Amino acid sequence: MRTFLLATLLCGAVSAQVGGPLIGYLPDGPGIRPMYGLPAAGAIGGVFQAGRDFSRIAVSPSQNFALVTAADTGAVMLYKPGVSLTPVAGAQANPDILALSPTGASAALWFPLTNQLEAVTGLPNTPVVRTIDASFLNASPLALAISDDGQWTVGLWNTATPAAVYAFGPSSQVIPLQTDPGVVALAFFSNNHSLVLATAARATSIADLGGSMLPSVLFDYSSQPLSPRAIALSSDNSRAVVADSTGKLLDIAIPAATANLVDCHCSPDSLYGLGGALFRLNGTSAPGRSGRTTELKLFDAAAGAVWIVPPALNQAGGKQ
Repeated sequence: MRTFLLATLLCGAVSAQVGGPLIGYLPDGPGIRPMYGLPAAGAIGGVFQAGRDFSRIAVSPSQNFALVTAADTGAVMLYKPGVSLTPVAGAQANPDILALSPTGASAALWFPLTNQLEAVTGLPNTPVVRTIDASFLNASPLALAISDDGQWTVGLWNTATPAAVYAFGPSSQVIPLQTDPGVVALAFFSNNHSLVLATAARATSIADLGGSMLPSVLFDYSSQPLSPRAIALSSDNSRAVVADSTGKLLDIAIPAATANLVDCHCSPDSLYGLGGALFRLNGTSAPGRSGRTTELKLFDAAAGAVWIVPPALNQAGGKQ
């Protein structure tokens, strides 16, 4: 009886990995793996065989493609896992940063050798590249974000004390933004030109870049200061999540100006959107590739829960 139950559970787990719904895609070293199932009962599949290795990978929050750089040439490419791999015409090679917009419709690329930005719009089907000169800053940004329509790109530069936030607009505007001192993370709201920013003491927003530019406080947490590593928004813009380097996750309900604090018992890499109010907190390394396995964790802000996704039991999606 015990053997039957164990076999049933294992078969169910494998079935979920092969035929369950796709949670999203997971960068892992030079490749990409699928995550199957549900946040509370998911599993990681095998590596997709793309025909080449990648040096940088940014998965669209819509989970329909990844923006990558080829490990051998540095070429910027669009990868639809298991389907196609195509170059982004007009993009320079070897960007140091790949930053996707909240839905993945646009991307910002940073090139440290020239101190230039490229805004790529029309993703994933009709990419168009626009070059932005940021050479006057003479440094790489600490953080970078782009609006879904690609009209505005915002970066955080440690060119002064405190670090400065600059916005680059569609008509070559360069606007130094008036923000709280000590901004360490920023992100755009989905499908508009409003920005959210995080410091150790509070989360704020700037509405309508290039328009009203109205600042507001989303939530003040100065009584319990954080060490923010990232800030991100749910796809409906109703929640903002601040990820602290020690594992604290502050989930802010924007209309109500209330917040819930959750501990992931991990050190988040960042906040990678998976759609809705679901975020990936870190990556993974599979046995046989780097010699270790990192426990993958997801944060479901709608449920206020942290979920663990175990490694795959089979070769779903590609080779293990």
